[in-house]
Amino acid sequence: MNNNKQLGLLQKDALIEKLAKAFYRIQGYVVREDYRMQNATHPQVKACVQMAITAIEEVEFALADLDEDEEIITWQQGQSFREGLEYYFYNYGLFGLTLVTDPHLNLTRTEVYLSHQIIYVYEEKMAKELASRYLQEFLISAAYQMQALSQITFGNKNS
Repeated sequence: MNNNKQLGLLQKDALIEKLAKAFYRIQGYVVREDYRMQNATHPQVKACVQMAITAIEEVEFALADLDEDEEIITWQQGQSFREGLEYYFYNYGLFGLTLVTDPHLNLTRTEVYLSHQIIYVYEEKMAKELASRYLQEFLISAAYQMQALSQITFGNKNS
């Protein structure tokens, strides 16, 4: 893992305490700021500590995966269909991304296609860089939701 994304032992210890206290408060309990959650013997407190440790490990694993799988995607400039417009595109597997901007009007439109079906359109007066950032935020959210949807199962009929 990239060292600048890895927590030191003291940082991790402080974060475990902070998260465990937050999880404990979410459950409706009150805890003193100076209370050391990791020294607790109560099962509820110990569960909050374990949740904090698990949360930190998950984030560390996710960051490690990002380091390994990081791929830089660069817009490719295409032939504009109208004078004065700038056209950019990128194809990735079943996905197609387009960005069309009118620099004189500061108007930009982004689109996402999945197997030739449009699934996202955003058009607003903004620079192409900001529109590209909004598109990235949409794609991150969509990827997260698709990952959750990939866990669909049939419920137990006896429930």
